[in-house]
Amino acid sequence: MAAIKQVKSKIKSVKNLQKIIKALEIVSTIKLQKLKSAMMNYRAFMRSFFWVLRKIRSEVNIFDFDEMQRDASGKVLLIVATSDRGLCGAINSRIFRQMEEKYGKSKENVDIFVVGKKGVDYFVRNGRNVVGSVVITDKVELQETKPIALYIKKALEEKKYSKIKIYFNYFKNTMHQYLTRFKLYPLDEESLGDFVSFIELEESELSTDENRTLMVEPNLAEFKFEFLNLMIRNILYSAVLNNKTTEHASRMIAMKSAKDNCTEVITQLKILYNKTRQTKVTQEISEIVSSKSAIE
Repeated sequence: MAAIKQVKSKIKSVKNLQKIIKALEIVSTIKLQKLKSAMMNYRAFMRSFFWVLRKIRSEVNIFDFDEMQRDASGKVLLIVATSDRGLCGAINSRIFRQMEEKYGKSKENVDIFVVGKKGVDYFVRNGRNVVGSVVITDKVELQETKPIALYIKKALEEKKYSKIKIYFNYFKNTMHQYLTRFKLYPLDEESLGDFVSFIELEESELSTDENRTLMVEPNLAEFKFEFLNLMIRNILYSAVLNNKTTEHASRMIAMKSAKDNCTEVITQLKILYNKTRQTKVTQEISEIVSSKSAIE
């Protein structure tokens, strides 16, 4: 009898766990749809942004503001996007593994600005030089990247870093996400082309309208620096938006898999319950028959 009660208790526990997992799956599904919509809106904005960039590039080299002053052998700044919570597959571990492979032996020459609590915990625990951190909400608004953008702007003014790179998970679709590394500084034509491909804008979508004009204030040199920082901020936003979308897609898939596993476990427990009960009934019948035979 005790064995039957134990199996029934396990079935109840797994069913309760399945309800929690299903709730997490539903929440991630809703958030994923909202983030997909945000990515579409961002893509529309970038079409206009690149029109302005092309207009400027037709008259001036926007990437040459400090190429003669930058120390090519200086320190490296890494912006690393991670999640705030777990249960989202391997999106954090693959970034951490990449960090160790590339920068495991050069800790003193690398500064890290972390997006997400999981990254902060990992890099602090491993003795990395974390110069800043920020938590991005599920809404992923542009203003949330401001602390990173301000740090980078100040670093550029001080010529503090020779390179600035960002690591994040690129959201291709719900089933496919990839670890991505993008060079934020020094920005050049190649980096810009990579970014256009990254956000999947077609060349036809970036065509300029010659009837439109562009005015620059207060002066070209200051405008170039501010515009470069604006580009960096938009790339940052795109990266954290992709990473957050990947987080919820991965969590949704993980929860669906866990929910299916719960269903399988419940099925196996029910089979075990029926077998145990059948064994108990058979035993009781056998005892009755034995008792009757003894009386006779």
